[in-house]
Amino acid sequence: MRSKRGKALLRWAYAAVAWLAVSFVWHVQMGVMYEDSTGPDSIAPVWLFLAYDALIVLMSAVGVGCVLATVGAWGRRVPSWLVRVPLWIGCAVLTVRGVPGLVENVTTATGLTPHGLLGLEKEAVDTRSWDFWKGMVINGYFFLGAVLLVPTTVLSRRGRGRAKAARGVAVRRVHGDHAARP
Repeated sequence: MRSKRGKALLRWAYAAVAWLAVSFVWHVQMGVMYEDSTGPDSIAPVWLFLAYDALIVLMSAVGVGCVLATVGAWGRRVPSWLVRVPLWIGCAVLTVRGVPGLVENVTTATGLTPHGLLGLEKEAVDTRSWDFWKGMVINGYFFLGAVLLVPTTVLSRRGRGRAKAARGVAVRRVHGDHAARP
């Protein structure tokens, strides 16, 4: 039977996997329908957008694998750094992308910073526009990703450390038994 921490890790991990799966599908769709995604006024070359989008698809897929490695028995056979490093990078990216964007959206929507968080907009931001609310949804989605991935990463690190220590004890016992035999 799993401990409370193990059950909590499972909940966080499966929620993070769901978030990453939606991100994966969303970006695959954006790559397939790149003309709709980039818009008619885009000055960036199509290959640049598709390369960026492919990177996000790859990061989402790697994220799913790393998160599942934290809760699956097979994950114990994977070197811990190979799981932890991508997870911590994902936490950093989602936090740096999601928190400031959402804070700016919320403070602008509430009227605290009508010209943006840094006050760089010449005119007050139109909080009734589609672009503003689309940005809020996107920033909120990144923020949610951080909210799900950070606890998953923190809980998994603790669990992997204990599992590794327990395996070390078992290995010492096995080697000790072999050493005692004639």
